[in-house]
Order: sequence, then C-alpha cells, then structure tokens
Amino acid sequence: MQAPDLDGTVRHVVAAHLDLAPEVLTGDIALGDLGLDDDCAFELLVAVEEALDVRFPDDFFDGVTTYGELTTAVRVAVGG
Repeated sequence: MQAPDLDGTVRHVVAAHLDLAPEVLTGDIALGDLGLDDDCAFELLVAVEEALDVRFPDDFFDGVTTYGELTTAVRVAVGG
C-alpha cells in the first residue's frame, strides 16, 4: 500500500474547507487571512484527521499561523 501524499492531501482538504483554489495555498500565506478562525480551525482539524486517518491533539493549531507551518506540523505529527 502506498503512503498518502501528505502535502497534496492537506492542500486539497484546506482548499476545499476554505473554498479556495489550491494554488492560493503558498507556504507563507497566513491562515487567518484566508478566513480561518477558531471554530473553522477545529472543523479543519477534523477534516484533515479524517482525510489522513489520524488523530491530532485538540491544541494542534496552537502556534500555527501559516499554511507552511500547518503542512510542516502535519508531517511531523504523522512522522512523514
């Protein structure tokens, strides 16, 4: 079984969740500028968990402010 493309999966989930074109998601773009607030962040966390079949701690988004930080945090959390 092939491992999922983490970056591609995260990009797809974030873009779909925030109703954005995937190309908008560059490493340095601030998630808050894309409309990610606390409520939306929790929903996004659940969506990423479901897409990757993993579980993150509730405070996973603490300190994550950019899309690049999010993808890095996901890679570190899942060991990829």
